[in-house]
Amino acid sequence: MSRQIHSMEDLEHLIEEMGFLPFFWNGIEGFSVADVTPAEYWFPEEGDGVWEWKGPIIIDGGFAYGKFFENKAGFISMDWFPDFLNYRRHAYKLSNQERKILTVLKEHQSLLSKELKKECGYIKPHLPRAHNPLEKLLNKETMAVVKKPKDHKESFETAITRLQMSANVLTADFEYNYDKQGKRYGWGVARYCTPEDFFGEENFTHIERKPEESAQRIHEYLRKLLPYASEQQLIKIIG
Repeated sequence: MSRQIHSMEDLEHLIEEMGFLPFFWNGIEGFSVADVTPAEYWFPEEGDGVWEWKGPIIIDGGFAYGKFFENKAGFISMDWFPDFLNYRRHAYKLSNQERKILTVLKEHQSLLSKELKKECGYIKPHLPRAHNPLEKLLNKETMAVVKKPKDHKESFETAITRLQMSANVLTADFEYNYDKQGKRYGWGVARYCTPEDFFGEENFTHIERKPEESAQRIHEYLRKLLPYASEQQLIKIIG
């Protein structure tokens, strides 16, 4: 693929055309946003670039975005995401901790990553500053209790990545902080939700194919789309 993108609209059209598009380089030439985006659109001195395009593309383009490809982010169009979900949910077995995070997310419909961490007990409670030795001792003992909950067997990043790889969770948007002058700063904070809450449950109830049939359908499509890719590379994309 020799095409280069120069705008958010270019990227939207490319995702729609290809169906699958990892964000980062993955060994298949031309098969990523990184491969087709000129350097000046990554960190432009003025205006937005690919980092800022992600949120509007997810919302306006109606694409699934998340860590779907070897624990790395990418886009999938709705022409293919139902089959992708059908197979990946069959292929991944969730841990108890991952199920807990998923349950909390479903209860709230969507949460920023920091909110989800807090709701699931990953963020330590804030304790008032101690002003005497007894208070310091009590605070120290309290923190020792909450520091390592017994049921937290994997980090939040590991769990939320696996939930995306299993197509149970996706990124619904990226939200930014603004200074007093209204100027945006820092990296966008991911807002997570389930595919059913983002696209509507009705988009995933009509699939009558077996998970293995969905995987085979995706494989046949990717083989035509990427004839130069090795079988091992295709298997990694399919998961």
